[in-house]
Amino acid sequence: MAYKKDQGRYARMTAFWGLFLLLGYGCLGGLVITLRGWLGGEPLMDALPLVGTIDLAKILALVTLAVGGFAIHAFLNKPKAADLLIDTENELKKVTWPSATETITGTVAVMVTVAVLLVFLSFSDFVLSAVLPRLMGVAS
Repeated sequence: MAYKKDQGRYARMTAFWGLFLLLGYGCLGGLVITLRGWLGGEPLMDALPLVGTIDLAKILALVTLAVGGFAIHAFLNKPKAADLLIDTENELKKVTWPSATETITGTVAVMVTVAVLLVFLSFSDFVLSAVLPRLMGVAS
């Protein structure tokens, strides 16, 4: 199916970069540590300014990240996934977003409600922790 160039552009781009960054976090974090445990951490070259030492674990993690990036790109360009993301972006354009004053008013209302509940539950806890041991016959 042929898509227009800008059809669902932001939703597709956001989905790609979100998944790619998540994959990058896993590859350059946990995968490097796991591979260093299996392969050892002997550096192949001296430390570079931004990259640090280069070892086999880091190279394999970067290759995995590159292959995963191509796989994510290929998946997101399949017709079903692309249609879903295009429809998602079109639906988000129909949403009426709250204004700044509505957002601030709602935030203040939530904060006041939480503060009132905090005071009420703290008072209730204090009273019950003082009264219940006496009612149950346990001297404090």
